[in-house]
Amino acid sequence: MSNPALDAGLNVLAFSRRTLLNIAEDIPADKLCYQPFAGANHALWILGHLANADEYFVAELTKKPMPKFEKTKGLFFMGSKPGPNAKDYPSLSELKNYLASARESLVGYFKSLSPAQLVAPLPDDWKTFAPTYGELMFSIAWHEGMHTGQLTTIRKALGLPPKMG
Repeated sequence: MSNPALDAGLNVLAFSRRTLLNIAEDIPADKLCYQPFAGANHALWILGHLANADEYFVAELTKKPMPKFEKTKGLFFMGSKPGPNAKDYPSLSELKNYLASARESLVGYFKSLSPAQLVAPLPDDWKTFAPTYGELMFSIAWHEGMHTGQLTTIRKALGLPPKMG
């Protein structure tokens, strides 16, 4: 049986991820740690951060440990600072695999929820991010879109052509 609220959330998560990967796909390998200004996020950090965020949400919501999150949160989670050396980060291939597996876990979590669970309120400490479990999908997509915007700034600073519009 179809659930329009779940379908809409999953569609927006899929759109945000397709857009992210499209914007990131042709940033030159030697520019993946390029920062358009001091302290700016770079492409490797953004990709790792978004994978890390997906795993964080799954870990928090299911109360199950997420090993990759624990291993990489020092590099990618809130409060981490992007560094200029690509050798300090997993490879682009590893990060793309992490993005895929973390998103798969996140989507699996949302698909496991019943319609009643999707409209249930999130705990109070989550309410500034989203009021319900179902609406959390839209907030996660917004977060991904914000970081995708940072990738467009990197592209522009590198003189790469726009990917959208």
